[in-house]
Amino acid sequence: MLLTKKNLSLLLSLLFFTSLLFSELSPEQLKMIEQLPPDQRAGILEKMETASALQDEVEQAFDDNPSLVKKPELRDFKEEDDYCPDCIYGFNFFQFSPSSFSPVNDTPVDSSYILGPGDKLVVDFYGANVENIESTVNREGKIILPFIGPVNFLGMTFEQASKYLETKVQTELIGTEVSLSIKEVRSIGIYLLGEAYKPGKYTLSGLSSVSNALFVSGGVSELGSLRNIQIKRNGKLISTYDFYDFLLYGSLETDIRLQDGDGIFIPFMEDSIRLGGAFKRPHRYELKKGETLKDVIELAGGLNSDVMDGTKIELSTIDRKASKRILSFLDVDTDSGFLISDGDVLNVTSTSGLEPQTIKLKGEIKNPGEYSIQSGDTILDIINRAGGYTDQAFAEGAVYLRKKVAETQKMAFMRSADQLENTIVDVITKDTISSEITEFTLLPLSTLIDRLRNEEPVGRMVVRLDYLNLKTNPIDNILVKDRDELHIPKRPNFVSIVGEVLNATSIGFDPDLSVDEYIELAGGLNDSADQDKIFIILPNGKSQLVKKSLFSSTNYLLPGSTIVISRDARPFDAISLTQIITPILADLATSAAAIAAISD
Repeated sequence: MLLTKKNLSLLLSLLFFTSLLFSELSPEQLKMIEQLPPDQRAGILEKMETASALQDEVEQAFDDNPSLVKKPELRDFKEEDDYCPDCIYGFNFFQFSPSSFSPVNDTPVDSSYILGPGDKLVVDFYGANVENIESTVNREGKIILPFIGPVNFLGMTFEQASKYLETKVQTELIGTEVSLSIKEVRSIGIYLLGEAYKPGKYTLSGLSSVSNALFVSGGVSELGSLRNIQIKRNGKLISTYDFYDFLLYGSLETDIRLQDGDGIFIPFMEDSIRLGGAFKRPHRYELKKGETLKDVIELAGGLNSDVMDGTKIELSTIDRKASKRILSFLDVDTDSGFLISDGDVLNVTSTSGLEPQTIKLKGEIKNPGEYSIQSGDTILDIINRAGGYTDQAFAEGAVYLRKKVAETQKMAFMRSADQLENTIVDVITKDTISSEITEFTLLPLSTLIDRLRNEEPVGRMVVRLDYLNLKTNPIDNILVKDRDELHIPKRPNFVSIVGEVLNATSIGFDPDLSVDEYIELAGGLNDSADQDKIFIILPNGKSQLVKKSLFSSTNYLLPGSTIVISRDARPFDAISLTQIITPILADLATSAAAIAAISD
């Protein structure tokens, strides 16, 4: 398997860091760490010490001479747009900056490229005469070739030069044909001045255009213009480049090819506006003089689909004489030619409730499937729309899933895993390790951490969805949300017993049996069971701890319930984890029961 730069950096960092850290640990501490899985071991080591500086060194050693590197100020941001949210649109498009001013020769050659001094060409003769030669175009635009002598390519495009050479060879060398290719493009020197990210002289490929120069130099500064970039040649302005033409419309009409000695001057940005609300791409944009309402709407990609016909655009403009802002409203159609000014703010509102929202119904529903949600819909509305429950439905065991709940449960599991991992760190880094704590003490804890990080909760909510209750109790008749799911199982006739019993199994439901009798039918408790931490997961997802006073009850269980017998947490008493682990085990069992319920 090939190692990527990222994987190699991580591996080297880990090896270096591990050797450095292990030299400072006692044999007992090392023994404990070695018993952990590799991923947790790395996490523990990272929490015990930081070796962030090593990463930069490995990156630098991996690639001796990178021409482009991530802008240093962007490295602390997950999203580039977070770096300068108030900058004009397009500023954060330039993520890289030059590490040196060395030539950049990764631009493909096209047929319109004009040959000039410094281009290295490859000429292949074949047929009656066979020869392969490499030659560099000299200052006069010529190359010297065998059989035919000097050939002048000055001012010719690559396509013109190829045809000219073919004609010349066919005329002067009967039976011989020729092929022309470019091995290496000449370098040119250009000057990037004004409000550039890194002003200076750059050595680029002879194929480079204005946009190439901007990309390899890091673009413009926070104050620089992207729409009025000036290209000067021999002291004269030859073109003005608008980067928005390329960025927003994909046009390369103003993106001219550069020549040696050209200057690119980036002036200060003059005008800007802010577009907010229901535009497709709300942001701050650079404004050109004379642009209208129609023009700036196009800058933002138009209006969202939830903007209704006849919606007014709110315009906040500056009254410079009165030194205050004036609020007015524009019509998209009739005011399309309205001139927009520097500092204007345009906002447009959308109509709520137009985004499609759906809920899935599965199981014992008369017409299961996916249903659209309208504003204010409750779960009873959706069930009625689906025709209600079937005769086999077991509403007491309804499984109601919500994406937001799943995300919250996942974050809780990750926090619990980090909390347990930090406890291992505290144990290992103590000055003296208790004789009660060995590497075997941490193995179950390590397994639990791994289970928490890999668990994917489904986001089950505890609900009461029997039909009569929904009609009479508005509290239980909850509002549905987008991407909710409801699964109605068939009426079960069993009770499951899982955890620390001799034979985890499912037993036919008998209303006359108590919790302890079900456990006896499963073979009884094993030696690692905690008799004080037995709890019930009811069919609706609610979990309850079994009290001693309830142990003899014959009416406590419902069909479809799960009896969970926890593992005795006494091995963790030495590190004070019993109170932490018990609720974690209950949460994991409840999550597993929910997954099992929708998988049946």
